[in-house]
Amino acid sequence: METPVFEIMKKAVQNQQNGMAFVLATVVEGIEKTPGRSGFKLISYKNGTFEGTVGGGKLERMVLDKCVEVHRSKKNAFLEFELTETSEGIGMVCGGTAKIFLEYYSPTKKAYIFGAGHLCRSLVPILKSIGFYIIVIDNREEFANKERIPAANEVITTDYLQFLEKFVPAENDAVIIFTHGHIHDHEILDALCKKNVKAKYIGMIGSQSKVKQAINQIGNSKYPGNLIDKIFAPIGLNIGKTTTQEISIAIAAEVLAVYNGVEKIEFLKDV
Repeated sequence: METPVFEIMKKAVQNQQNGMAFVLATVVEGIEKTPGRSGFKLISYKNGTFEGTVGGGKLERMVLDKCVEVHRSKKNAFLEFELTETSEGIGMVCGGTAKIFLEYYSPTKKAYIFGAGHLCRSLVPILKSIGFYIIVIDNREEFANKERIPAANEVITTDYLQFLEKFVPAENDAVIIFTHGHIHDHEILDALCKKNVKAKYIGMIGSQSKVKQAINQIGNSKYPGNLIDKIFAPIGLNIGKTTTQEISIAIAAEVLAVYNGVEKIEFLKDV
């Protein structure tokens, strides 16, 4: 049974919200009597499964084969097919042409920010501007609300450790820790290490001495993996930062450096 186009569009939005990579194939031009009508859509996943249709048959098989290439290259593609049995065609008898655009959607980057204070308010718009889906968590109702942090996609008021019990970030996500007065920073980091989460980036604010003490304490614990060795703490790049705005820029720059695979750069944790 054919999946309605609007359901495919809804699924594309859900995939982005859930951080799932996919290729969206859209028939941008099709002749009325061809299998692929203008507007038909198909979502292809890296594991070979798909939803929707661009017309079925040999046309759809060839489109799905090209989607495999797009998943590898992560580059969009434009296809044009002659639906005939001529030397120029693809061996279909229906006739006509079909033009199909393949658009790659990378996994959505989510940033989980623990602590909704002044630094959070400054950092959220910067991360939002570079493509992050922002989720702010704080245990104080007067701070954790959309009115204070309108740029955040989600603001959650809850106990930190309760949230972490079910917290499973994706490998492309970022986790940033700076709770009020640093009261809960260590216990959040400890919980993350205990679960050995697989986030792309984990950073925690703090002075050199406090961070060293926390990392040494956790490092002596018998937790699985070596997550503690991958923590960025003190958080941010070494830009001589002093103000809230400068700290936010230093944090955002460090996050970008990690996502872009930069190595030769001065991280505060290495200073």
